[in-house]
Amino acid sequence: MGASDRDRWNDKWAERGVGTSHGSQLVELIRPHLPSSGRLLDIAGGGSPDSLTLARIGLDVTVCDVSDVGLIQARQRALSEDIIISTVEADLDVDPVPPGPWDVITVANYLNRDLFPALVAELPPGGILAVVIATVTNLERSEKPGRRFLLETSEILGLATPLNVIHHSEEWRSNNRHECHLVASR
Repeated sequence: MGASDRDRWNDKWAERGVGTSHGSQLVELIRPHLPSSGRLLDIAGGGSPDSLTLARIGLDVTVCDVSDVGLIQARQRALSEDIIISTVEADLDVDPVPPGPWDVITVANYLNRDLFPALVAELPPGGILAVVIATVTNLERSEKPGRRFLLETSEILGLATPLNVIHHSEEWRSNNRHECHLVASR
């Protein structure tokens, strides 16, 4: 991502104050497939409350994000609810994925195609990958995010190889975004 992206996300989260007030659709997507305990890596989740919901379920959650402001807010939200999460500041365009194994890895609203082999490699047998990312069809209703941050139709299936697909769908969601939802296991 680089310094300019880190600055952009820091500015965004500083402006909002506490991140987003709503999570992605990821939690509901993955909930039926979650283990009752284990390690979960939340990629680019600093500004989202998803990590708190997942920690409440009983998972040991680590949030990895490029934005130190987003991570501070994640820790503050957790502290205010007496929830423990870990955070890792990393630019996953250049830094390695935090070492696993991770029982669950979640990716919501962040696309780095080159990252997927590393994510798959950090899952143990039975590990789960869950993804919620908008597709190019989203451009029919919104110019953001830009095309480079959007999945092509069914592209996620190739990116998640060699995982076993449990659930895959691409459609307009209740949040008015055309999103790809994927749950796959190693």
